[in-house]
Amino acid sequence: MTQQADSAVLASESPVQAQAQAPTVGQALQALRLAKGWSLDEVSSRIKFSSRQIQALENEQWDKLPGGVSLRGLIRSYARLLGADATAIVASLEAQIGPPPAPSPRTRPMAVPVHPHDDDRAGMSWGWLLIILALLAALLAYAFWQGWLPADWLPGSWSSPANT
Repeated sequence: MTQQADSAVLASESPVQAQAQAPTVGQALQALRLAKGWSLDEVSSRIKFSSRQIQALENEQWDKLPGGVSLRGLIRSYARLLGADATAIVASLEAQIGPPPAPSPRTRPMAVPVHPHDDDRAGMSWGWLLIILALLAALLAYAFWQGWLPADWLPGSWSSPANT
């Protein structure tokens, strides 16, 4: 008879009441951390968030925590470290505090048109071009002076003897 009464009481509870009895995000993460026997400092050194932020998360002091993507990143990292389902915990966070705010149109970065040929010309400087041309001219003069190139490539007045 008591089993029937217990099941009748459980059946009469609404999903809202059952959710109210379920541990919150902070409580669940704190319980998992304590079950592993880890201190706040140990967790802090592993997930690279401060122990104050982790403590604020466990105490659900949302005003002391970053919002949006940063908060969800903290919770994901913490849940993965503890071996919990990060997606489920973030979903329960959204049920608890609401979905992340949508970005306002003013904060979105503006698209900048990219022209692929602009980069090629921007890197080329006139100074480098002049240096390369001077080196080529010096190399060509040295090749003629050493006799590596035929003399008939030179203009006629340059190849004739100077004592005429």
